[in-house]
Amino acid sequence: MTSAPTAALTYLVAGQTGAHERQLARFDDDQWQEYLDLLSGLFVLTVDRRFRPGEPAAVIRFVASVRERFDPAGTAIDPTVAETLMYAALGQHDTLPATAETITAQTLLVVALVTDEGLSPAGLTDLIDDTTTMIALHSEPAELEKPPEAADPAPVEEADLPAPDTTADDDRAAQQ
Repeated sequence: MTSAPTAALTYLVAGQTGAHERQLARFDDDQWQEYLDLLSGLFVLTVDRRFRPGEPAAVIRFVASVRERFDPAGTAIDPTVAETLMYAALGQHDTLPATAETITAQTLLVVALVTDEGLSPAGLTDLIDDTTTMIALHSEPAELEKPPEAADPAPVEEADLPAPDTTADDDRAAQQ
C-alpha cells in the first residue's frame, strides 16, 4: 500500500498539483517528515542522474532555466540557495536546513528535473520506487549488540530528559 506522502510526491511529479495540494493538507507531523524525506531523496536521486560534481556551469544554467520556467517574477527561488542545494546533493556542500525557502526551491528543482526526463507513467512509478528503496536502505538502524560485560544503563526518569525541540514544528506551522 502506498503511503500518503508517497502518493503526494507521485501527484507532484505527475503534474497533478491539485491532488498534491489536497494530499498535503491532510498530513500530520509524521507524514510531513516522511514527505520531506521522500522529497529530499528524490532530489538527490534526480540531481545525481543528471549532474556530476565539478560542473558548476551546468548547475548555474539549470537553476537559471528553472527560475525562468517556474519563477518568472524572480521571488520564489533564491539562485544561491537552489545552487547550494544541488551542490549538497552532489556532495560538494553541507546540506541546508529545511526551511520554507529551501523546501520551495527543492520542490521546484525536483519538478524541473523530473519533467526534463520526460518519463512515462511507468517511469515515474519506477523513479518513486527507487526513491523509497534508497531511503529505506539509508534509514535502517544499525544493528548494535551490547558487549557482554556492559551493564544495563540506569533507568532514565522523564524529569531527567531535555525538553523536546519544537523548532521544526514551529517552522512547519509558520509555513501553513
